[in-house]
Amino acid sequence: RLRAALSRQDWQRTLAWIETLPEELASSERWRYWRARSLQELGREGQATEIYQALAAERSYHGFLAADRAGRGYNLDHTPLKVADELLSRIASDAGLQRAQELFHLRRLSDARSEWRAAIAELDAAELKAAAKLAQGWGWHAQAIFTLARTRYWEDLELRFPVAHQPQIDQAAGKRNLDNAWVFAVLRQESAFAADARSPAGAMGLMQLMPGTARSTARHLKRRPPRRAELLLPEINIELGTAYLRQVLKQLNDNPVLATAAYNAGPHRVSTWLPSKSAPADLWVEIIPFKETRSYTQRVLTYSVI
Repeated sequence: RLRAALSRQDWQRTLAWIETLPEELASSERWRYWRARSLQELGREGQATEIYQALAAERSYHGFLAADRAGRGYNLDHTPLKVADELLSRIASDAGLQRAQELFHLRRLSDARSEWRAAIAELDAAELKAAAKLAQGWGWHAQAIFTLARTRYWEDLELRFPVAHQPQIDQAAGKRNLDNAWVFAVLRQESAFAADARSPAGAMGLMQLMPGTARSTARHLKRRPPRRAELLLPEINIELGTAYLRQVLKQLNDNPVLATAAYNAGPHRVSTWLPSKSAPADLWVEIIPFKETRSYTQRVLTYSVI
């Protein structure tokens, strides 16, 4: 009902429905933001600004939107993870983690992950943080990200949002006039920087390319279609992934919000979701009919800021 009211830009009804929500929903960042937006559209600027100012303190999608509305800078506070040397040494001496490290450096990534999962299965939160720090030091960013997430420690932005593969990304993004922060955000969302990532649907590599999409993109670039195994090579995956991202962006009038949604749901489907008349971007994202694509778009836009 709320999204239906938003799709019609019926701000009075949106506000009325928000006020009927249970407290745990009404106090969420999403509905605090849309309460403020409704108040603003209804001319109640003071009440809206008060909510925006409070919400802008959050390091999140709706927090960043509120900061834009309030004219404030984003909250990008970064607190590096601190792990005692003694604990780090003890965790580093674990035989299972040592095997995982060796296998990782041999690029036997599936075996490395198996060893890693077994080794950390019984670790407590402090030990998991130490393990995440170890993985970060090895350059195994995906395991660092996933392991730290289990502890719910969100403040180390450098560990959670690494700039891995920067030379390849800078080169490929620059060649296609793409914002490299946006490309990093897509990689972070698609694979968390796991070069050998494979989805159940068959998408592969850092930018989770479907083999068919990779082949058609390669033909568009007038280059040899890649073999499936080559899609797991970072330089090839990034080259083809950014080329496809540029194609999608061009199809959707160079609108990065639409292109972000289309990278997940496909350009044709996104074209069917376009409103009959111009709509604010934040509103369009909120009423994307697929929950997965809505969440995906919000995460990529958030990650690009970080």
